[in-house]
Amino acid sequence: MADTEYFAYGRHVLVDIEDAKFDVLNNLEILQKSLVSAAVTEGVTVLGTMSKIFEPCGVTILLLLAESHVSLHTYPDQGKAFFDAFTCGTGFEPTNIFRCFAAETLGGSYKITQIPRGDMPAKGPWPWGL
Repeated sequence: MADTEYFAYGRHVLVDIEDAKFDVLNNLEILQKSLVSAAVTEGVTVLGTMSKIFEPCGVTILLLLAESHVSLHTYPDQGKAFFDAFTCGTGFEPTNIFRCFAAETLGGSYKITQIPRGDMPAKGPWPWGL
């Protein structure tokens, strides 16, 4: 978004994922491709990625965004993962990044926690209903 304004305000989304398939949670290539695709679909700028494969299983993926970050930590042997995304300003919705990622890649169930951070700008109205 060319007209996006950035304030000392943002939205943080934390997601606990359960009952996901081992083969998905242990596949760095598929997970990273899907995370990047979901971020780009939301319109944020992916500056870079970092990842780590753990033995005997599990991955960590971090996307550095111009707007902040997205991370994923998986525990395939337990069918669990943790996702978080934070976007600065008011132009992007990190929950959309998760929903796009989940729709494309994940099975299982999840609990989403949304946390507004900082001071909301004085002007609005805001589309997310805060």
